[in-house]
Amino acid sequence: MTDETRVAVTLSGPVEFLGLGPAGSASAAGERGASGDWLIEPAVNGGIVARSSFDLSQASVPSGRSLLIRPVDPGHIVHVDGRPYAGDLVFQRRGDVLTVINAVDLETYLRGVVPWEIGRPGEAGLAALEAQSVAARTYTVSHLEERRSEGFDVWADTRDQVYKGLEGTDAWCDLAIANTAGLVLRYGGSEIEAYYSSTCGGATSNIQEVWPRPAQPYLHHHDDRWRGGAIFCAGSSQFTWQEAWTLAEIEAALAANLPSYLDWTEASPLRSRWVDRPFRPAGTGVDPRRPGRLRDLRVRDRTSSGRVGILEVVTEAGTYRVRGDRVRWVLQPASGRFAILRSSWFDLELQRTREGAISGVRASGRGFGHGIGMCQTGALGMARAGADSRAILEHYYPGTTLEPAWER
Repeated sequence: MTDETRVAVTLSGPVEFLGLGPAGSASAAGERGASGDWLIEPAVNGGIVARSSFDLSQASVPSGRSLLIRPVDPGHIVHVDGRPYAGDLVFQRRGDVLTVINAVDLETYLRGVVPWEIGRPGEAGLAALEAQSVAARTYTVSHLEERRSEGFDVWADTRDQVYKGLEGTDAWCDLAIANTAGLVLRYGGSEIEAYYSSTCGGATSNIQEVWPRPAQPYLHHHDDRWRGGAIFCAGSSQFTWQEAWTLAEIEAALAANLPSYLDWTEASPLRSRWVDRPFRPAGTGVDPRRPGRLRDLRVRDRTSSGRVGILEVVTEAGTYRVRGDRVRWVLQPASGRFAILRSSWFDLELQRTREGAISGVRASGRGFGHGIGMCQTGALGMARAGADSRAILEHYYPGTTLEPAWER
């Protein structure tokens, strides 16, 4: 959690309130806190204070330090805003707000990831759950300390992996994590980029065609189907879908998201090279951050898997060239069901007036997510058909090896 002015915690047993030094080491001695409800907030003196709502006691750390809540009994849990967490809770003050971090061991962390990322399919999906456990563990290990400047390793949402502590844990997911304990995927001696998404729609993606990232031999396009032709993820509710916009809705989405796309292309040299001339003005003195009226939408290129490679958005300001997975952010659904378009694998239908002006837009698509790496519903389909986790991992991450994470 970030930018919090006050955080409610419930302690299931006594804890220690400890200060953290600049290097992350906990103070040798701290103050004790009893079970019950507490409020954590920035203190007037520049530090952090924890206030009990039961007996008005409080614990605080001085300016320049972080507050760590550590259960005296490791079996006790801490609820943050009603959600249960194992391990320690760290509260870092940044200005007048707090960042809240759950410091927890890797295998316990996975208990809060696997059921939220792939679901709870039960015994029939155990092999897929094992494959998901390995992929999620590999992703985590390969991203350790990437967010060091933020004070943590991974976000608890789709920026990395969805994590909800001990909420919604599942016995079959726990078994899958235990069955694969400590195992990660490597290629050439290093942990791979173990990306995965919900539903590939029948074909996985080359990473370099979807994101401005280098090609990887284990993240390449291939058909995702049995030899007989049946697609592994055909049973997904998101295998096919449709979205529609009125003219006002599509123009509102473009006005809101095309400027952000230009910011994204300018954020690093790699993105700028990957997206060749993202905007071509219609004339002089044009403000690219004000697209204006929509004139046309054209799919100019497709990837190896059939996804949209380049979408041209023609407005009265000029032509925007949107590449790869970013089309999902630009074509924000008007239905409000999803924050971005379900996938970049779609066909467009433009409704026009008798005069030829656009009056509406419809997208008919397939799949859910970026399509890189493991298809989660495809993995479940393989598991239910009898494939084991090694076969699933070899299919979605070809050429990789399964190895212990901490032994070289």
